[in-house]
Amino acid sequence: MKRIAITFFLALSIVFVDCKKAKEDLQGGVITFTKGTVKIFDNAGKEKAVSIDTFLLPEDKIETGKDSYADLQLTEGVLVRIKENTSLTLKKIFIDSANGETFADLGLTKGKIFTKVAGKLTKTSKFTVSTPTVVASVRGTEFIVEESGKGTSTRVSDGSVEVADADNPESQAIADAGENVSSNGDTFKEQPLTEDETQELKDDSATIQSITEEQRARIQEILKDFQENKARILQGLEEQKQRNRELIEGAKEENRKLLEEAKSAGKEEKEAIQKAGKEEKEKVKSSMDDAKKELENQRKSLKDQAAPK
Repeated sequence: MKRIAITFFLALSIVFVDCKKAKEDLQGGVITFTKGTVKIFDNAGKEKAVSIDTFLLPEDKIETGKDSYADLQLTEGVLVRIKENTSLTLKKIFIDSANGETFADLGLTKGKIFTKVAGKLTKTSKFTVSTPTVVASVRGTEFIVEESGKGTSTRVSDGSVEVADADNPESQAIADAGENVSSNGDTFKEQPLTEDETQELKDDSATIQSITEEQRARIQEILKDFQENKARILQGLEEQKQRNRELIEGAKEENRKLLEEAKSAGKEEKEAIQKAGKEEKEKVKSSMDDAKKELENQRKSLKDQAAPK
């Protein structure tokens, strides 16, 4: 199958914190509203709790059931509605508040999403939605992308979308406001929006939820915890590196002494000394392995603390 990417170029400030005060940029998005059955899974497939202000990390997946949907805010003015019977993965999300840039890659496996991007966008940022058919570039628009399993449909209510074949970028079509461009992976089809399609876009635009002040406060707490935990993990890494260096140097010195003793020892003594040296190496390796596991657990706890409690 071919791959589809809907690409936007964004130049937007981070919504989660005041960018003038932020020391670190938070990678992810925030659930602002849910209806019906909505599930979120981390990159290991573990289901996460869902609520208003749930923070989604890169590689998290959202799944919605029948008559269900979830609204997601990535940054100021960039909203995504994950509509019913849809599976969407946040493959990559990075907010660079220092440069006012947003980089995102969303994978639409099946179903439909509505995206609302306020304002005219620049070339400094990039936002990608992937499904199995085309590549489309946008500069400020409201549109729907639907993946049916047989092809992809891109419906635009405002602005325009450049749709290119994923395998042959020179093959392109333009979806202007009021138009629908669909692709089965081989050819493009352009046609006007139907009344129902136009109304659906209007309804989504009018009802999609953005972050409230209460949610913003919650996000600031998440960011603070994220920064503190990141600092602790980095400090732990440095301390463990130093301990590892000391262990290695100690083992080298011990082995050197053992080898010196072995030179003047008999066969049995040599074998005993070599065995002792091997055991010492295994102890060092075991200690280093335990340290690595401890650091990995700390990294995992960072994601767990970012989820709502």
